[in-house]
Amino acid sequence: MEKKIEEIPFEEVYEVKKYSTYYSENKFWQKVQRIAKKVGATVIRPVFLLYYLLHDKDVPLHHKAYVIGALGYFILPFDLIPESILPVIGFTDDVAVMGLVLKIVKDSVTPEIKAKADDKVMELLQTNKI
Repeated sequence: MEKKIEEIPFEEVYEVKKYSTYYSENKFWQKVQRIAKKVGATVIRPVFLLYYLLHDKDVPLHHKAYVIGALGYFILPFDLIPESILPVIGFTDDVAVMGLVLKIVKDSVTPEIKAKADDKVMELLQTNKI
């Protein structure tokens, strides 16, 4: 059974927000280029959903705080499960954090944001960057 957002412990949400210091636009694109081919569209789509949420002027600041924390965690040079040691499995913690944040900010995910994310994934697929 899926947890309702109200049931997620405060500590989990706080933990996500603290990773915001690791986010930068440059590091984001470096990580996407480095891992996109390894993980494919399934992992990259949530990354771009979060990215476009962060850049949408209509997304509330408290939602952006969660988003930037999740993207900071995605960029983080160390993980609970290191990608360098376990390439595919190493992204499960990133996907879990992104999934948690996408649940928190689901009301801000518009069809336009979904379309932008899908277009970016398709662009990467078509240019053989994934």
